[in-house]
Amino acid sequence: METIPVLPLDLIRPIRNIRTRTFFILDDRLDQDKLRNALSVLIRDHWRKLGARLVGKAKTGPLVYQVPKVFPKDYQLFRWTSKNNDFPIDDVCPSLAPNPGLSEKEPSEVRMLPLTDSVDKLFRPSDWPLHLEDEVDAPLLLFHISLFTNSTVLTISMTHILGDQLGVANILRASLGLVNGVVPPPMLGYDDDILPGKKPFADYPKSKTYQKGKMHVRRPLEYLFVILPYIPELVLHPKEESTVLLFPLSVIQSLRERHIKMLTEKDGTSPDEITNGDILSAIMTKFSRMGNKKKTMLALSQTVNLRGRIPELAEPEQSRGFIHNGQVYGIARFPFSHSVSIGEIAQRNRQGIKEILDPDAIEVQEAVRREMQRRKQGTHVCEPFERSHGISNWSPAWRDLDFSPALQDGAKEARDGKPLRLVVLGQGTEAKTPKRCKNFLSSREIKQQQS
Repeated sequence: METIPVLPLDLIRPIRNIRTRTFFILDDRLDQDKLRNALSVLIRDHWRKLGARLVGKAKTGPLVYQVPKVFPKDYQLFRWTSKNNDFPIDDVCPSLAPNPGLSEKEPSEVRMLPLTDSVDKLFRPSDWPLHLEDEVDAPLLLFHISLFTNSTVLTISMTHILGDQLGVANILRASLGLVNGVVPPPMLGYDDDILPGKKPFADYPKSKTYQKGKMHVRRPLEYLFVILPYIPELVLHPKEESTVLLFPLSVIQSLRERHIKMLTEKDGTSPDEITNGDILSAIMTKFSRMGNKKKTMLALSQTVNLRGRIPELAEPEQSRGFIHNGQVYGIARFPFSHSVSIGEIAQRNRQGIKEILDPDAIEVQEAVRREMQRRKQGTHVCEPFERSHGISNWSPAWRDLDFSPALQDGAKEARDGKPLRLVVLGQGTEAKTPKRCKNFLSSREIKQQQS
């Protein structure tokens, strides 16, 4: 049995106890044998770590991967279940059909898709563990495929310790490539730590590691005063619902152009290049604060992908072979009120992302996160008595993800050149964590991304 320690940045709270659930909704039928067999080949012959088991305590103490030196024939590399329905997806979830929440013609207005919790109940097996602590030694990867007469829903649960959503996409790309006989790149980070920030935390000057409004190691009792202002709101308004909003690309682009023009007229100079993703982040931040009338300091944090941005992951093949958590956080701290425009929030978001993309800034933040993990502190960025909002943008993961190799025989020809349409939904938090201060962005339709 090969034993591989879990790396520090994969253990930071709340990552260590989360199993992410991702739903891939396609407008045609996949051949589950093609995909399942390719996954088996990927794990047995290439990325063996995917077939490991985690051993240790879920919430505290060290965790290690254990990988058999040779996988026994009856070894469960991953958990796979399926359900074949002889009716269209319209019968169980009309808004996901015939093309998962999207018609052939792009909608011209914002639409609401089914609640994430509803999708979860429809397509996730009820016996799946929701957290690592629910079944520590479960396979790292769980798959369930729901086949309908006009579509497929592929549901994946993965321990967040193993990787992020770009890691999920890389696993699927590698498997779909094997369907066509394409050998995947070597797995990076199999048993070594390739991410920055390994220099001892004490070697960095405090002026760099403790900056207000940035990620930093907290003093004793400091976090108590971070969460204290949220308690009355959570008591008065405990109920939360996850809402999925579909923003047409044309609407986002129109807002982007309008706000860039407004900022240029206001400041006399062209603002930093604001992306469609920045506009979406700004909209969701405005939504999150609609019920708060008082002016307050707000920390807006955005996950930023490290693939292609550090020397170890500079080349596309390196990035495609890296499935682990590879992100830093762009953070903007600014006074927020109802008068702050979407354009101003988007510009602040863009500035926060530009700051963290400096190699020295990446190095320092990763060193800070390593120290926070050592002290068992979480990554919530917020100063005492202020407010926060976090954005996770999964969109880059799905840019060129193509399921067509796994279509059932004859389906590709029957489409007559019509591209396979895909919508990706998901959840990635602990069940008891408040959701009101966090948004997830996920779309293949947005061409410009910030992470």
